[in-house]
Amino acid sequence: MRRALALAAILGSVGAGVAAADGGGPAPGLDYGNGIVVPPGLWRDVALSDGRTTLLESIVIDTGRVERTSFLKGSLGIPLVSYSGQTGGLARDGSRLVLASWPGAQAATRFVAVDPVDFRVQERVKLRGRFAFDALSPNGSVMYLIQYLGNPGAVAQTYAVRAFDWRTRKLVPGAVVDRREPDEKMTGLPMRRVGTPTGWAYTVYQRPGKRPFVHALDTVHRRAFCIDLPWRNSDTWIPRVKMRVRGDMLELRRDGHTIARMDRKTLKVES
Repeated sequence: MRRALALAAILGSVGAGVAAADGGGPAPGLDYGNGIVVPPGLWRDVALSDGRTTLLESIVIDTGRVERTSFLKGSLGIPLVSYSGQTGGLARDGSRLVLASWPGAQAATRFVAVDPVDFRVQERVKLRGRFAFDALSPNGSVMYLIQYLGNPGAVAQTYAVRAFDWRTRKLVPGAVVDRREPDEKMTGLPMRRVGTPTGWAYTVYQRPGKRPFVHALDTVHRRAFCIDLPWRNSDTWIPRVKMRVRGDMLELRRDGHTIARMDRKTLKVES
């Protein structure tokens, strides 16, 4: 009964479109309703919120049956990692699911780590500043964040990639930058992401009026590389580009055709 009443209130609050929401900045925002598939792929964890309480549900994919529910205080959601609607927050080994408060909107940002199976709360942290979730290391011990550096709500603002160590509950000093260009300002919007079992996260970023780039983040060794892509005037179609990893190559594809390949070792791009 409690679940039914809470769900009715939450659905009334967020409306019929309980899926992806626009973050209005370098991070896409939070997901309410689509959720994320939990290994081994039998169920999906979903978060819904009315602004005061968050309802977590584990839903069996084949039948739609709700397997378990849990409630958390405050407004939290499953983080989006691209404007194509891809969700994140789940450690690759299935040990941790990170929920977040709305990115970039408040003077402090909340993150809650739960067990993705039974929703037991593992950790809570409140960071001073405007942050958004970006990625997790494979075992979930290190969380990567987008730190907003511009005006709240500005889409084209600069940002920094930061690492947060769940074991020490502290931000790692300094930003995670491409050491080849340490002074380059980070801007752009994440359009699509693909990851690897070894902890690499490859994300295509759109920069309106400029060339797009691939952000290659090594979540194990806390290093990153920014690789410019050769296309000018690509703003209208870069959101449709998809990626896949094949051995040592990262393939970028558009409308079913490979349009570029990036060597993951040398970072050279061929188109």
